[in-house]
Amino acid sequence: MFERLETGEMINFLSAWLQTCRKSIIPTRNMPMHTKTLEGPLQDLILGACADTDVSRMHTLLDEWHEMLFRQAAKSGSVEILQQLLDRYGTTTALNQLMLEQAAQHGNAPIFGFLLQQRPKAVISDTVRSNALEGGVEIWKLILDHRPELINYDFGEKGDLIAMATLMNNVPLLRFFLAVGLDPNNSRLFTKPIIDVASSTPSLKPEILDLLHEFEATKEKSLAVNKEWRNI
Repeated sequence: MFERLETGEMINFLSAWLQTCRKSIIPTRNMPMHTKTLEGPLQDLILGACADTDVSRMHTLLDEWHEMLFRQAAKSGSVEILQQLLDRYGTTTALNQLMLEQAAQHGNAPIFGFLLQQRPKAVISDTVRSNALEGGVEIWKLILDHRPELINYDFGEKGDLIAMATLMNNVPLLRFFLAVGLDPNNSRLFTKPIIDVASSTPSLKPEILDLLHEFEATKEKSLAVNKEWRNI
């Protein structure tokens, strides 16, 4: 299917896919997903549940309130703030994963590094890696310090890290991936060599193509690799 897509169609498909990855939500504990759509200020809902002596609803709302606090701390807070929240409320495996995803997406490297230090066996999930493409270079440095083998991470038929950085027009991230040793001639967007994508997509920054050339990407080498990949 992907071989029949034009470059512009592939870019639109992947842009939509990245948006989907960013919307991933992991609820804390056993919180029902319908609580995400509650109307009205959460504080008023909590106070209302207290007044109605609705203990079950109050617990559910407090769980959501705690998640909101941790989500915001991971997004833009400091390590000191997060530590105070952890000391006061504790955490869960699902909440830890949510914080990793938020810190990765918003480029909060101090929080991301702190979470990895606190939990060395934390899962660097597909969502974390996808979000880290937005978080940028500092997040990826921490990921590779923690799991060096993830430099070779591939998004399946969609492409590799070089392709994702190219798609996002992210020059610093592309330079980082190239500098740590990824070969642009091995890179593809679906079935197209990344050098072809960069050469034929006007919306990409000129620096993208310049970088690929700087790291010795050529159509001849890329086509040879791409032909081998198709035959696997």
